[in-house]
Amino acid sequence: MSSSYAAVLRTPHASRTFAFAFLGRLSYGTVFLSLTLALTASTGSYARAGGLLALLGLTISVMSPVRAALIDRHGPRRALVPMAAAYALVLAAFAVLTSRPGAPVPLLTVLAVAAGVTAPPVGVVMRTLWSALLPDGPLLRRAYSLDTVSEELVFVTGPLLAGLLAAVAAPSLGVALGAVLIAAGTAGMAASPAAAPRPEPHPRTTRVRSFPLAPAIAAAATGAVLGSTGLLAVAFTQRHHQPAAVAWVEAALAVGSTLGGLAYGALSRSAPGRARLAVLACPLGLGLAAAGLAPSVAILAAAVCAAGLFVGPTLTTAYLLADADAPPGARTRAVAWVNTALNLGASGGTAATGAALDALPLPACYAVAAAPAVLVPLALLVLPERQRSSPPGGVTAHDRSMDDTTDPQQYWDSRYSEHHAMWSGEPNAVLVQEAAELEPGTALDLGCGEGADAVWLARRGWRVTAVDISGVALERAAGHAAQAGVADRVDWQRRDLAASFPEGSYDLVSAQFLHSPADMPREEVLRAAAGAVAPGGVLLVVGHAGPPPWDPDAHPGVHLPTPDEVLASLALPDGDWEVLRSDEHERVQNAPDGRTMTRTDNALTLRRLAR
Repeated sequence: MSSSYAAVLRTPHASRTFAFAFLGRLSYGTVFLSLTLALTASTGSYARAGGLLALLGLTISVMSPVRAALIDRHGPRRALVPMAAAYALVLAAFAVLTSRPGAPVPLLTVLAVAAGVTAPPVGVVMRTLWSALLPDGPLLRRAYSLDTVSEELVFVTGPLLAGLLAAVAAPSLGVALGAVLIAAGTAGMAASPAAAPRPEPHPRTTRVRSFPLAPAIAAAATGAVLGSTGLLAVAFTQRHHQPAAVAWVEAALAVGSTLGGLAYGALSRSAPGRARLAVLACPLGLGLAAAGLAPSVAILAAAVCAAGLFVGPTLTTAYLLADADAPPGARTRAVAWVNTALNLGASGGTAATGAALDALPLPACYAVAAAPAVLVPLALLVLPERQRSSPPGGVTAHDRSMDDTTDPQQYWDSRYSEHHAMWSGEPNAVLVQEAAELEPGTALDLGCGEGADAVWLARRGWRVTAVDISGVALERAAGHAAQAGVADRVDWQRRDLAASFPEGSYDLVSAQFLHSPADMPREEVLRAAAGAVAPGGVLLVVGHAGPPPWDPDAHPGVHLPTPDEVLASLALPDGDWEVLRSDEHERVQNAPDGRTMTRTDNALTLRRLAR
């Protein structure tokens, strides 16, 4: 399947969820300028209006981790809708009170606090929903890049819309429109199947472990650059007697970030996330410092555009790394912390730049504003690598040996019993890539484990027969299906595939990492899997291409067949099958010590021709 941006939006439920998220985000892009104009007109004081807006912004930032924790615990569907309803009511009250002069400041103060407490984190939730729709791999990276670009678009179009409403009607109408947009956007997001309750545990340790230090540092540095750029542009254009040109400088930054974000999402990358943060943030700072030496506004705009090429990629990487490193049940909090760091960095950058402009030459002010981003590589160098305790995504099911006297079922039951969650809880990336555009039908999931693949398929309309040898794994899988609301769409079967195979034919047969230290006739099982594919159906076989990179000497003497060797072992009749895919696939995986490493898998996808 293509890994283009179009493929991201063709993923089931993705375009609809993303469109509703855009509506919710557009509320924020519209409300703040509308509220600024409305409060200024109603109170008759710039100071009061500024104080109320500062209180609103501070409350939003302080309460961000609290709102994120509620969403992690109860899910977007249960937590986001009440927040949005309350926030929309507060905005409606703001619109009514500010529609005429003399609004009581104490009541406006209460509303500012209430709005800050209830503001739904639409952007944060959308980023976590991308992980539900597109777990890991190139498509998820493109989705995050697209998401970052959409925020640029929101904060360009939102103020324009607010200004238009203020010109033709009244600023309070923009506030009222914001209430409608946030209510409609969050309701649409919550209705998405991706927002259904997710089967993730909530360990007590996530409060500390969910703070993504490296992504937060990079986001704060990027925020400092963004927060200072506007004020620096005002000072620069005024000194060059072109104050109206400040809009072009701001637009140049947005254009650079958009182009950089889209290009970054289209590129393939293998470097660890922390390394990419350092490589991306430093040029951002150097570009801003160089912009301060521009001899004219036109060259300043070009320099700012060039620096902006690194804004979108830096933020995309920060959000991706926070999501990937988050412990189970803490993803929304991790992404929210990055968002908070970005906002706090912007506030700090604006304040520091304002003070610098009163004391330093303009080129020096640009250098001061650029310093946080330039110093990100040094900060990440001295920051210790995040240590994690045996992450589910880093466990390899056959890492432990067994002898000939060990019963396979007892072995796997014992392995699963040792871990609260042995796997990540996410469907396998190749399955998502290959099955996302298939018409839902019947599916057979061989070696289903804790059920992430089966639940993912069921949520997209498939009728799934899921097979595993471990009763412990199947019990967990059934619980996950019940939490996701798809218990009636999955038939869980405990089978030793070396002894019996499910009956019937299926539109999709998936064998993901069907490796075992037990004596299992894998070739015979895969031939039976091919025989179970209905005419027109698809067989997907994915396996490890080699030992884990953190332990290259693991499993000596074990041969892991290539896709061509798997195809040959199936002994398929000539002319009956079409090879859709036969290649190696790279994915990022966390080693047991917390390092992010790249692992290679083999993927074979076949379609049985209809006769």
